[in-house]
Order: sequence, then structure tokens, then C-alpha cells
Amino acid sequence: MKFPADRLLAALLLAALPAFAQTPPSLAQSNPFAHQTLSAPDYLRFVPCPDPLTGILVPAYSGTSELFLKGVLEQLAKIHPGLTWDPRSQFTSSAGVIAMMLSGEADLGLSSIPMTSAQREAFTRRFGYPVLEARVALDALQILVHPSNPIDTLTVPQLDAIYGSELRAGARNRLRTWDEAGWPGGGDLHAYAGWLHYGTSKFFQETVLEGGPWREDLRDLPEVQIPERNLAGDPQAIAFSNYRPRDARVKVLAIARQTEEPPYPPLPAHIYGEEYPLVRFFTVYANAPAVEDLPAETREFLNYLLSYEGQTEVAKTGSLPLDRTMLLRARKRLGL
Repeated sequence: MKFPADRLLAALLLAALPAFAQTPPSLAQSNPFAHQTLSAPDYLRFVPCPDPLTGILVPAYSGTSELFLKGVLEQLAKIHPGLTWDPRSQFTSSAGVIAMMLSGEADLGLSSIPMTSAQREAFTRRFGYPVLEARVALDALQILVHPSNPIDTLTVPQLDAIYGSELRAGARNRLRTWDEAGWPGGGDLHAYAGWLHYGTSKFFQETVLEGGPWREDLRDLPEVQIPERNLAGDPQAIAFSNYRPRDARVKVLAIARQTEEPPYPPLPAHIYGEEYPLVRFFTVYANAPAVEDLPAETREFLNYLLSYEGQTEVAKTGSLPLDRTMLLRARKRLGL
């Protein structure tokens, strides 16, 4: 059977189209909960400063915060073409960001780990004024297992018993098999984790293990943002990862703070309400007595980040934006 030449050419061109040429999913499809949050009718919109800005932003940031930082800065550069950013101050862990802020080597930093009281005191003693800080995005650690796993909930002490070795959260015994965790016949429990010096792992260690040491036989999770690839082939696996929409290759567990307390799934209502126990925030830090003392480009960056437009860039990465109340509180803390 012969095809007309024009139809044959069209079919060949259509077959050759790469996947990335397809229309990307809308925010309502890729992150529906974030889309709902940003759809509040009175969510604050960005109002740019009237004068064009030039200069170089040099933020200190971690690998996780880069996911939305890059989008924010790219959009801001469209509004102020003379504004650029220096990407050199990137760290694999938020600990490096905080160290740069404390040493005075950075005047702007984004971290997924908050400064401790001792670090805030050290900053104030060095510079003579408190650090400017505000939350700029939400995240939650999801606990993931293989979809064939019959367990639906765990407690924080159980997670400590699975991942830790000192039972600091109050469990009586370490959990090394799924039988011990409540799945009869489940076999050995394979605990996966990403790089332990990353902010995600540090947060888990502080929140779940209460700063205690990890078990010695952790399995490596090389793609912490896409744990499905590892868990899909291991029915005995458990892993923790950042909040993201997940597919059918994994099951997301509900988590309770303690035994006999209600477990909550990592859904936005429980994340924003901080009922889900593994909630964390991304925090911005700035070195100045007040926001008026910051360079104009830094003020504009903060103004954009804490607006509908900036929070949309946060949502595009899969994280959750601040709700309206949180956004206004953050702006007030910075004096915007």
C-alpha cells in the first residue's frame, strides 16, 4: 500500500518529535496542592521596583534550594536584564551555607536547615545585630516503601529504631526485619538513605534519630529525588525523600509522632498545619541590620521570592509554597 508523500513525511516528522517537545504539564497537573494554595484570590503579587537594577547576586545555597533558586533568578533577570547571579557559592549541604553566613563570606543564604540558637548568638556577637531570616518554602520528608508492603503507618520512634542505633526516640528495640515492624513474613528490612551530609539526611537525623548515629548497614540511594527507581525492584525497601508527587512504584506511609497518637499522611492540610511530624522549611538569611540596608538587588530578590511569582517557581520544583498567612508573616519578619 502506497502513502501520499506529504502524509508519509508528516508521519515521519511526528514520530521523530522528542519527548521534550511535548507541552509540559501545568502546575495544576504537576503540583495540584501548590496550585490550590497559590490560587487564593488575595495572594500577594510581585510589584517590581520602578528603577532598572544592575549588579550581581552572590547567594550561598545548597543543592536542594538550587532547584527553585535558579528559576527565581532567571525570572527576575527577565524583569531586570542587567541583574545577574554568581552560581559559585553552592554547597552539597546547608551546613556550608550557614558557615558562610557566620564567617561573613556571604550576605545572602538559602538553607534547608535552620540556624541553631548558638549560631544565631554567634552571628549577633560577630556583626552586632541579629541575622535577618524568614521561611520561604515548605518541604516534608516522605517515608516510602514498595507498594506490595502491607504496612500503612509507622511512628517516629519506629523510624528511629529502623534507621538509628541508639533508640533515642524511645523505641525499646531496633527494627531490622519487617516482622518486627508489623509485617509477618516480610523478611529483612532494607533501609535506604541518600548522602548523609545532605540537608535532607541531616534533617532526618536530627528530627527522627534525635542527633544519634545511623545504623551501619544503610543502603545507598543514589537518586534521592527519584527513589522510585530503587524501591521498585526491592519489596523489602524503605526510604525517605523530599515531598514530591509519587507514582505507583512506591507507597507513601502515614507517620505518627508517638505510639497511640494519630498518624498523618504527608498531605498539604497536615503539612501546613504541622501535624505531619516530618515537616521542614527552607529559610533565607541576610546579613544586614534591616532590609533597607541591603543592596537594592538583594531586596528585589527577596521581594520577588516572597510573592506569587516567586512562590510559583518554588512550586514548579515540587516543593510547597507558603500559604498567604505564612507569606505575609515572612515579609513582615524581613521588613518588606
